[in-house]
Amino acid sequence: LMVLIAMCGIVASTVGILTNTAGIFFTPIAQELHQETASVNLTLTISNLCFALAGMLSARLDDRRYFRPALIVCTCIFAGGTAALSFSKSLMTLYLFNAIRGFAGGLIGNVLATTVISKWFLTDTGLISSLALSFSGFIGAIFNPILEAVIRASGWRTAYLVSAAAILLFNLPAMLLPISYRPETSGMDALAAGNSGGNAAKTMKSHNSTSVTVMLLAVCIMAFAAFLSAIPQLFKPLSITYGLAETGIIMMTIVLVMNTCGKFIFGMMTDRLGVRRSILIYGTVIGAGIMLLLCVHKSVPMLISASMIGLCYSIPTVGAVMLCRELFSLERYGQVFPMINLAGTLANAVGYPILGMIYDATGSYTGALILVFVLEILSIAGVILVYRIASNEDRQR
Repeated sequence: LMVLIAMCGIVASTVGILTNTAGIFFTPIAQELHQETASVNLTLTISNLCFALAGMLSARLDDRRYFRPALIVCTCIFAGGTAALSFSKSLMTLYLFNAIRGFAGGLIGNVLATTVISKWFLTDTGLISSLALSFSGFIGAIFNPILEAVIRASGWRTAYLVSAAAILLFNLPAMLLPISYRPETSGMDALAAGNSGGNAAKTMKSHNSTSVTVMLLAVCIMAFAAFLSAIPQLFKPLSITYGLAETGIIMMTIVLVMNTCGKFIFGMMTDRLGVRRSILIYGTVIGAGIMLLLCVHKSVPMLISASMIGLCYSIPTVGAVMLCRELFSLERYGQVFPMINLAGTLANAVGYPILGMIYDATGSYTGALILVFVLEILSIAGVILVYRIASNEDRQR
């Protein structure tokens, strides 16, 4: 329980605060510093890129000498960099402090949290991972209105100080509770989540693939999935082009709900149906939602499509964790998952700009929707193919 609480706190701060509340700062900062909003938006791209790059180094914390000191130092730098943003008076200082806090947050971010969970929990890993990762959306939904109120009352600089205090608060359990990178370091055994040892052994079974082809396919699948998670950003402008602006606002609300609920449901599904079936089911539903949005431009069908497409956040987050854990050995997880996470971050970063360029070139969102539908089909095909290759490897051993 202590491990779960600590990892939920880490995800809440490093994703919930760092990423999911970033958007509310763009407009007030741009107005005060007399900059274009697009230039301020780049701060999120910088912090996310540094976050993903730092995640590549998270496996180095698998040492009892470094784990807790790294948590404390990175938390202080992360919170300090966030607080320092309140003193920024130029774009360059905004970029610098976002790079610093993004890198510090990435070292102790979702890569570390999901790796620790995978090593501590042998069964119900999907449910536990989804619970931790769901905190990012949950905290984002809570803190967005809080920080917006602070911005209106005291300005964006004060809001960054509040964010820094929240980061320290959320990371406090990880810094104070007696947890470690792996249970063996603490002289404990991994937990079977209340199940029997035999069931635990069955749950721990993976393909233990060492194939470069399997790894590249896994990276591509999750890159496509992360690219697809840019679709909800189209809802508001797309609904306006259809003359249904109010529908677009409701669609965004539905997506926020599905972001959290979808991850939780997906985690339970992976524990009951397996990772492969769960990804295929979610992929099929998302593809059907895209097709519905492409073909029917009326309020109710568009709201239904939003609830279906809103599941897209589950695959590149919980899905990536579980796919990596099932295809590769637990020991290789810390090496492979950071690469998958980096590819997903980059794909998500370019997703919205590419979809926007398609609209600018064609004057319609039809081409963008067709592109993401094709990528969804390729992602589903990739899942089927990667499991077939991994199974063939098993038979050849």
